[in-house]
Amino acid sequence: MAERTVERIQSYDFRAKLPKILRYAALVAGGIIVLVVAASFYTTRSKPAFKFKPEHAHLSTDVIAEVSGYERTESDGSTPKYFIKADTARTFSDNHQELENAYVKVFAADGQVFDEIKADKAVYVPEANKNFTAYLAGNVKITTRDALNVETDGVTYTRASETADTDEKIAFERENIRGTSVGATVKMAEKKLELRQDVEIETFESAAKKSAGVKYAKLNAANAVYDQTANSIELIGGFKAKIDSDGRTSDVSAGRAVAWLSGGETDPAARDLTKLELFENVHIVSNDGKTTTIDAANAAYDKPLDRFELSGSARIVTEQDSRKTEIQAQTAVYDRKGLKATLNGAAQVAQGPDYVKGDRMDVDLFPSEEIKHAVVTGNTFLKQTTPERLTQASANEMTIDYAAPNQLRSARAVTNARAELVPTTASEYSKATLSTPSSISIDFKGTGILAAMNTDGRTTIQLDAPGNAPDAATKRVTADTVKTYFHDNGQDISKAEAVGNAILEIEPVKKASQIYDTTVNAPRFDCEFFPMGNNARECVGGVGAKTVRRPTVPTADLGEQVLNSERVVATFDAASKDLSELQAVGNGRYSELDRRGLAERFIYSANDKVLRLRGGEPTVWDDRSRAKARDIDWNTATQISYLRGSVSTTFYNGGSMGAASPFSDNKKPVFVTSNEAVLDRNADTAVFTGAARAWQDDNYVRADKLTVLQREGKLVAEGAVQSGLYDAKIKRAGKESRVPVFAAADAMTYDRNGRALRYTGNVDIRQATDRITAESADVFLNDQNEVSRTVAERSVVITQPGRRATGSHVEYSAETEIAIIQGDPATVNDSENGSTSGSQITVYFRENRFIGSGRGRQNPNTRVKSVYKTTSPQE
Repeated sequence: MAERTVERIQSYDFRAKLPKILRYAALVAGGIIVLVVAASFYTTRSKPAFKFKPEHAHLSTDVIAEVSGYERTESDGSTPKYFIKADTARTFSDNHQELENAYVKVFAADGQVFDEIKADKAVYVPEANKNFTAYLAGNVKITTRDALNVETDGVTYTRASETADTDEKIAFERENIRGTSVGATVKMAEKKLELRQDVEIETFESAAKKSAGVKYAKLNAANAVYDQTANSIELIGGFKAKIDSDGRTSDVSAGRAVAWLSGGETDPAARDLTKLELFENVHIVSNDGKTTTIDAANAAYDKPLDRFELSGSARIVTEQDSRKTEIQAQTAVYDRKGLKATLNGAAQVAQGPDYVKGDRMDVDLFPSEEIKHAVVTGNTFLKQTTPERLTQASANEMTIDYAAPNQLRSARAVTNARAELVPTTASEYSKATLSTPSSISIDFKGTGILAAMNTDGRTTIQLDAPGNAPDAATKRVTADTVKTYFHDNGQDISKAEAVGNAILEIEPVKKASQIYDTTVNAPRFDCEFFPMGNNARECVGGVGAKTVRRPTVPTADLGEQVLNSERVVATFDAASKDLSELQAVGNGRYSELDRRGLAERFIYSANDKVLRLRGGEPTVWDDRSRAKARDIDWNTATQISYLRGSVSTTFYNGGSMGAASPFSDNKKPVFVTSNEAVLDRNADTAVFTGAARAWQDDNYVRADKLTVLQREGKLVAEGAVQSGLYDAKIKRAGKESRVPVFAAADAMTYDRNGRALRYTGNVDIRQATDRITAESADVFLNDQNEVSRTVAERSVVITQPGRRATGSHVEYSAETEIAIIQGDPATVNDSENGSTSGSQITVYFRENRFIGSGRGRQNPNTRVKSVYKTTSPQE
């Protein structure tokens, strides 16, 4: 009984614990499931993934068969198409298969040669016409029928096009070529390998030909196409190459390139790099004891011939033992083995201090690849420098020979020849240039010292500005015949005779509006030179000379200056070598724009830019005025003219004077005379001093000094001023009559804008029997240049027959014939009407009466006092 009780209790206890046990079991089972799922996920992650085409994105998941040791062969009659083998094959309801450790062999059309593909895993999708698509992943290896081996992690193979495509990194190899890329397409039928990104290709020395070809070449580019049939590799985008061959190392870069390989069907084992075509910004640096740098837009290099064909701004630089030879042209054929170069289009060769250029150049080189002989055609130019001298020559054609590198032996310039001699040891020497339409033969001796120079035809000798100093000038003499004589040292010119249609040209180095080019024409020139430096001291032009000066920087107010004379003398400065003085002697005539001049002799000084007119009757004129004087100094820079002695000036009309005169008719001329004058054309001012007098008809202004301000429309007279206006009118009792007005003062100013004459200092104005004196007076004119109003200030005295008035301020209106006199007090004394005084008196001339008022400007409380004649009472 006790045992049963114990069993029953244990049973109850187990039942009570059972839910707890089940919960623990469920937790353990859940953990096991999580581990299984995680392990499955990890295993799946570690397996290669497939990248399906869109049409294969939804393949069946229903397995209908699974076979181990699977093999499958597809044939077209007796001709095999492809063979598939795998350790395991699972077939799904849509007939696609999953293969483990897959092997695929695809035969060519003849059924003999084939391509092989291996992979850890594959998906086989059958297609019509016994084609298929295979997705392969994991340790994919491809061996083509042409011995191209490719390794990668994933490939999509399409039987219809016989292509294998991948986005993965690949490595490939064929005979002595190997390389890598990210992404590729293997086109088995076309025998092409397309490499998509980060391409690197290496070629090694052919095993069969160890003594020839490229020993090593590494090629890099963004993408490439390896064409096995054409034996070429096209590399596109940022191409770079490193090539080791025959003791020479070369680094190459370009936008793209095509590498051509040796071998082919006749010698498939040989894959040496024999030719390289380069495009877009080609840059090559080679080193074989000397460094050669090649730049061009495009290039083709033939390795067996060691020959370059360059196009698009070709440049070849060779450096050895501190010597440098630089070759440039639009296109060039550089035969490094044959020591020749053919250059076309802007051809140039620079060799140490020597330089040759032309449109085309055929060059022979010394073994050091320096110029030995050159035939240059089209716009040729030669420059050769020695420690003592610089020699330059140019022509349509030129033949150049060197005795040794950097040692000119001879140069013959033919057609439009030109030679320049420039001493290089002294900056004060001028470069001498000879030119002729025919030819110049130049012979050198020793280390390239000039030995002889022969020229013919009409010749020009040019002397350039020494050191190109800004204050210097270039001189040229051209004539039908030119004779040049040298000092005893045989280097410096002593004199030159230019006969027949001679031309002297002077061109300053510095350009500015006030700096002129000068050209002198004469039947002949005789030039004397300074003792040293090939610099002209004086050139004398013969009978009938013409001098033309043109501003180096044209402006609207400066034009061509022309001087005609019987003879011309040009003198040059010893320091600057520029023109210092130019004399036109005998019947001189000058013109510039609308400005003209006449004199027996013109002397131009470059130092102060002054043109001095002397002898005869010096005269200058333009479209506004004309002036004569004994001496005229015309500053051509400032356009200020200084006239001295019996100055006579004519303004063609009042308008040309800027209406800056009180004379009434602007259509008639205004004349001015004085002892001296200063005429400023740019400022539009004229200052006349010493017995100055301006007049029009009978109207005049005299003074010690007259200043005409044309822009402001003012005439200022100073010192002992006198004026007379004969056209003035006066009204009395409503009747108008023409009565001259004469005025005297210390100074006078006429203002066109205010139409006013202002007299100051001891003013005395008279018109007929009327007279006003004051310290100052303002006379206002109307549109007809008639007096409309007069205002006089300080110590004013008005006198008329039988009447005298005084005050400090007077205003008179010609229209109303009323005068208002103010003062402290103002007074009027009239012999008929008596007298009055007060702060203000109004005089009515028309009515012959006046009224006094107590109010004034200065003292409004002033009282009026009047005295009347009993015989003629007035207010």
